[in-house]
Amino acid sequence: MSHNTEEANSTPRENKPKKKFKMPNTYVILFAIIGIIAVLTWIVPGGAYELNDSGNAISGTYHTVDSNPQGIWDVLMAPITGMLGSGAISGAISISLTILLFGSFLEMMDRTGALRTAIKRITMKNQNNMHLLIALLTIIMAFFGTLEGAYEEGIVYFLMFVPVILALGLDTVTAIMIVVLGTQIGCLSSVVNPFSTGIASGIAGISAGEGMIVRLVMFVLFTGIVIFIICRYADKVKAHPEKSVQFFRRHLDVEEFPAADDEDLTLSKPQKNALIVFCLTWVIMIIGLIPWTSLNPDWTFFEDFVAFIGATPVLMQVFGVDITPFGSWYFPEIAMLVMAATILIGLVMHYDADTIIDTLLKGAAGLVSTAFVVPLARGIQVVMDNGQITPSILHACEGALASLPPIAFVIVALVCYFAIACLIPSSTGLAAATMGIMASLSQFAGIEVYIMVIIYLMALGLAKMITPCSIVVMTCTAAAHMSYADWVKKIAPIVAALFVICCIFLCVLVVL
Repeated sequence: MSHNTEEANSTPRENKPKKKFKMPNTYVILFAIIGIIAVLTWIVPGGAYELNDSGNAISGTYHTVDSNPQGIWDVLMAPITGMLGSGAISGAISISLTILLFGSFLEMMDRTGALRTAIKRITMKNQNNMHLLIALLTIIMAFFGTLEGAYEEGIVYFLMFVPVILALGLDTVTAIMIVVLGTQIGCLSSVVNPFSTGIASGIAGISAGEGMIVRLVMFVLFTGIVIFIICRYADKVKAHPEKSVQFFRRHLDVEEFPAADDEDLTLSKPQKNALIVFCLTWVIMIIGLIPWTSLNPDWTFFEDFVAFIGATPVLMQVFGVDITPFGSWYFPEIAMLVMAATILIGLVMHYDADTIIDTLLKGAAGLVSTAFVVPLARGIQVVMDNGQITPSILHACEGALASLPPIAFVIVALVCYFAIACLIPSSTGLAAATMGIMASLSQFAGIEVYIMVIIYLMALGLAKMITPCSIVVMTCTAAAHMSYADWVKKIAPIVAALFVICCIFLCVLVVL
């Protein structure tokens, strides 16, 4: 009887489906890190470095000091202090506000429909030239990636492109590659992306304009490589459709994503004006972030112009006397620019005041989750600094990494960052959680801080092409009915090749 009872009791347990492991979200990971760091403050001895005139730690000057163990109160206060700042730590509120206003800016452009219509017009106009169309769409995706970190919205572009791609005799994989590789190769270079370059540079204590020329070269180089890769794949599928991993369902894809020939793609005059404002906003931002006097001490034209306004009676009353000249812009100026651009786009679209404000609030609400990542991640730095263990951790890493030759250092740093980015593919979360320490390590190794920002960008862009935590990968493959395993088989060699090219680029950068 007992044997039968055991059998009866074991059956439900055997048939019960096993729970699949689910990766915790960014907030859980970051708060867990804060807790772990707080525990470490009870174990790791306190330490300090002597600082130079710029406030940076001087290698070889580490010495122990009394530790300051952090408790539950300190853990709970860490994100609050991370947002508001303290005497030693700058607050993340300007970064979070900029993120919210970017949400408003992008929401306003989405409401106009001008950007979607313009992309569709380009797609339909060049549908008879396969290589040119692939190049144009990839460049557009790369621009969105390098300007504003296009990521979650990738599925929208996929659904927009796939009917035309299928009509050309290609497959859904080609459309996925255009969106995923295009946007993420743009993120990999992130010439002015405020969500990655801006935040990482701010945490590292440098201007987002530092290294901009290098990132621009990266953008051109890597975008060209990705276009070549996609075109080669498209040629193979065009010549031998059966070689496509999705060939078995091509007839279903054509039925699911039919090409619409009668769609009205006319841009109204207000929509054209909105596009002009959109483009000018990015141009002004780029000009404002470039450190002109750092590139050439004689390039003081913007500072001279601001001084002229401040000294001219009428102009100083109209424009003000506290204008920040181009080349010295940071998050407050960027926030002001995108807020003004959002309102201006609403005005040129002839929206009433209520619609403009509602759109502004809706867009900001959509990025509240992203904005909250920054102070939460900054809380890690708060606990480490208050616990006096940041110098001790740097000292330990200094011996392990900073002793490496510069070339070996950048390659090891890229490998480490790639591994972390596969688990935390959040530009804000990854930068805030790691850049404070990695920037200091790069200084110990004799590497320019902007190069460490580039390493972070490279790792993040590569990781979001392949990791299952990548939203753009999972949404696009799901929409195309492509298994994640098939995507990995296709993309892994490409990511590996791009990784090698990144290593070569970094080595050249260090040597030069």
